[in-house]
Amino acid sequence: MAGLLAVQVPEPPAAGLVWEAPGGCPGREALLAAIERRLGRAFAGEVQVEARVAPQAEAPRYRLVLRISTRGRGAARTLTSQRCAALVDATALLVASAARREAEAGAGPVAVAVEEVEIAEAAEVAMPEPEAAAPGGEPVAPPVGPAPGLEGDTALEVRLAGPLAEGAPVSSETPLEAPGGRTRRLGGALRVQGGAELGALPGVSGAVMLAGGLLWRRARLELRGTFLTPRTEERPQGSLRAFAGMAAVLGCARLGARPRVEFPLCGGLEAGGVRGSAQGVVGARSTTARWLAVVASAGVAVAVHPRVRVGAALEGVAGILVPSFEVRDPGPAEVLFASSRVSGRLLFTAELRFRDPR
Repeated sequence: MAGLLAVQVPEPPAAGLVWEAPGGCPGREALLAAIERRLGRAFAGEVQVEARVAPQAEAPRYRLVLRISTRGRGAARTLTSQRCAALVDATALLVASAARREAEAGAGPVAVAVEEVEIAEAAEVAMPEPEAAAPGGEPVAPPVGPAPGLEGDTALEVRLAGPLAEGAPVSSETPLEAPGGRTRRLGGALRVQGGAELGALPGVSGAVMLAGGLLWRRARLELRGTFLTPRTEERPQGSLRAFAGMAAVLGCARLGARPRVEFPLCGGLEAGGVRGSAQGVVGARSTTARWLAVVASAGVAVAVHPRVRVGAALEGVAGILVPSFEVRDPGPAEVLFASSRVSGRLLFTAELRFRDPR
């Protein structure tokens, strides 16, 4: 009879570290290296970690659900960021802090309170320095307070150095970021618009627009070029064919509580010219008349991709300088066409955004 000796190979300590992320994000090895770099030693599996990153349709681009627990007890934290690498840094900070406390305490589960935190674009989260040792050689751990609503678990509170009040716990009001305070990111946008215009030219004309601008969290500033397609006005004295080109400077308020849906309210000044060519009139020639107007619009934009929005807008135009085309020779002056002082536009938009701070 032969005896069999079964040898159980112990599970490596890092086996309790689960990291799932989409392509383009740092992998599990990068997270483990970041944790060990903050610990200053190998990660011994003091806590179990489940971290899952998923892309979002609206900014911030990435959403992390993180659970840190011991002996099967814990709670989840949700973090968001424009950069997946920033989520790796934040996860490493939280895991290293929890592992250090668990190693020092030797008992008691460590849980992370359920809350949502947005991480700044270029966040580099600094690990707090260990507190000075108390008399007798025992290290002094930072204070840990229980999170409301968690019974029997100890909530982990991470404390950061910098302009934040010393000892202030991380919450949705104190996002993880580098010392020096959260930077106000600046984004950009490129937009194409098209639709119908009534009032500036004879009849209903087509409007084609191209705009580019800067984005802040609640506002934007843009430059826009506009082309109004040619239209013809027929009169007994002759006909006039006209088209227009304008440029505008616009400032907008970005309204809306949901990041995916935005309601821009815009206003600004538009200047350009209307080119008219008389036909069927003896001695007629083409001329360009000046155009100056105040524009205001209200619209809606919906995110269909983290960087792409589509929408519509209604725009009103109040003319300051509007053209009038007349035939003066021979005989008395006869008006062939005069632009209305009030005109309107119905526009449909497609917009590409870069580093949108919302």
